[in-house]
Amino acid sequence: CVQIHDNVVTLLEVSSSEAAHSLHRKHGGQAATRFVVDVAMDSSDPDAEDYVSQARCYDLVGRRVLEQTLEGFNTCLFCYGQTGTGKTTTIMGEPGRELEDEEKGILVRLLEDLFRRASEFEDGGQEVHMKVQMLELYNDRLVDLIAPRHMMRRT
Repeated sequence: CVQIHDNVVTLLEVSSSEAAHSLHRKHGGQAATRFVVDVAMDSSDPDAEDYVSQARCYDLVGRRVLEQTLEGFNTCLFCYGQTGTGKTTTIMGEPGRELEDEEKGILVRLLEDLFRRASEFEDGGQEVHMKVQMLELYNDRLVDLIAPRHMMRRT
């Protein structure tokens, strides 16, 4: 069982080992492992009070990346997890609905805001330089998602 409250993720396990009995009593009969993270989000039930929509996900994570990028820092948006857990949907948007404003993923929102803000800087007479790289690590293979394989330089 997984519980998310604010930025704390708690994993509860049921165990019958003798060593776990004291832990079980402390957590209502269950051993618990807690993780404190920057942001914990749950998008499993749209009707839940703490449901995190695509827009809320961007507000929690993407805006910080945007602001830090615009301040001149190198930034990275990293998504990790098991197959089928929603990484692509979180990054790109709900499949088949990616162009609908409420279903745009965090990367789509981030790039839209980044290029909009860069345009505003340029309109104000500032020079803007950006470098973007998109990589996928899958089955121990690193793939550049922007540059086709035949265009990559060998070093």
